[in-house]
Amino acid sequence: MVASLSSLSIATSLLASSASQTGFDFTKLYPTNGSGTSSLPPAVALQQAEDNESKQLDQVRKDPQVQKDLARYAKVVAGAKTLDDVLDDPVARQVFLKANGLGDQVDYVGLAKKALASDPSDTTSLANKLSSTNGNWLSTINRYNLNLLGVTSLRLPDSLQQVSDDYVSEKRLDNLDNQLPGLGSAILFKALAPTLTSPLQILGSALGREVVTTALGLPKEIAIQSLEAQEKAISQRLDVTKLQNPAFVDNLIQRYLIENNSSSSSSTGLYA
Repeated sequence: MVASLSSLSIATSLLASSASQTGFDFTKLYPTNGSGTSSLPPAVALQQAEDNESKQLDQVRKDPQVQKDLARYAKVVAGAKTLDDVLDDPVARQVFLKANGLGDQVDYVGLAKKALASDPSDTTSLANKLSSTNGNWLSTINRYNLNLLGVTSLRLPDSLQQVSDDYVSEKRLDNLDNQLPGLGSAILFKALAPTLTSPLQILGSALGREVVTTALGLPKEIAIQSLEAQEKAISQRLDVTKLQNPAFVDNLIQRYLIENNSSSSSSTGLYA
């Protein structure tokens, strides 16, 4: 039924019907199934994910495959002479890149080697050039001081613990995405949102770009347009200052989850 509604009628039908409610009534997108139980609305899934974070992390940490991956990473790092040695190992590369928000780049070995070898102070370096669309390359270099210490920094106990914790966190988010596509990204965006103070910062964050453009119904093809055009498309639909408002961010996230799980999404300008 949802697929047959226009964007405007969807937005209207989601408005809370009670004066005591605010925002959208997401349950209208999730009719009961044959057993009489309701599908999980985004707002409920999001709340459950936040409430059960510690338990979920503990479950992931005890997963035999996760433990095997981390053990392999530690072994490779211990014997590596250069960062390239770590990136040449498929498992170690997956662990390190995923732990640093670069899991979708795991197949681009050459790019990873060049980007992580960048000098962060050189504005023409690859990591700096990539920062307009993915700032995680630059933040990874700075986090582990790779430019000065190289692989040595990864052998430090604090670094090993950091990678381990972050990898477990990322695997938890994968599990959440399996429960409801985009749920893991929604969790991360809640923490990121207040730091995004301009359309340019949104576009410079892979996560910010994904959540905001999807929530606003902007097509993926917007990425081929000029940076100025992309900034304008966002600023026309979104008052970025509202990302400082937790209630607004919650509504934006829930809209993202709906758009991400609906084939009928289109730009509505609801967040201008």
